[in-house]
This record gives sequence, C-alpha cells and structure tokens, in this order.
Amino acid sequence: MNAPTKLIELPHDAREWLATLREDELETLKAVVELPAEDVRDGFKLVRDLRTVGRFMRLVILSVLAVFVAAVSLYENLLKVLGWFKGGPAS
Repeated sequence: MNAPTKLIELPHDAREWLATLREDELETLKAVVELPAEDVRDGFKLVRDLRTVGRFMRLVILSVLAVFVAAVSLYENLLKVLGWFKGGPAS
C-alpha cells in the first residue's frame, strides 16, 4: 500500500492536521515514530510527572510566601497590642 492510498483512508480531520504541520514538526513526528513504543510512553510519562512537580513547587513557593507575609503581619500587630498594654506611644 503506497502513501497516497494510506492518506485517503485517514479521517478528514487527521488529513487536515497533517497538512498544517511545519517541517520541523514533521521531523519530530518521524523521529518519534521510529522510537520503540515503550520509550515514547516513558517520555510522555516524564513530561506529565514534570508538570505535576512544577505545579507542586509553585504551590510550595506560594505557601512559603504566604506564611512569611502572615508572620510579618502578625508580628507587627502583636507589637501594637503590646504597646497598647504598656501605654507606650502608638505607632
């Protein structure tokens, strides 16, 4: 079976998608097709895992910043309350 016959058997959407690919995308697709299926699955799993770790690290960084801001705010307000009890100048 030659290539044009195979293309005719593809669904219309698949043919449109293949027609819109750039040259570098075609080279990447050809390289992926030549790889063993297990390597391709591992590559997709790696990308998925890296995205998960990235989301987790973003949440960790935001949480640390939130705890820092909350601690600074609590410290300042605690000093104000202690100043009220001691009768010192209000800031």
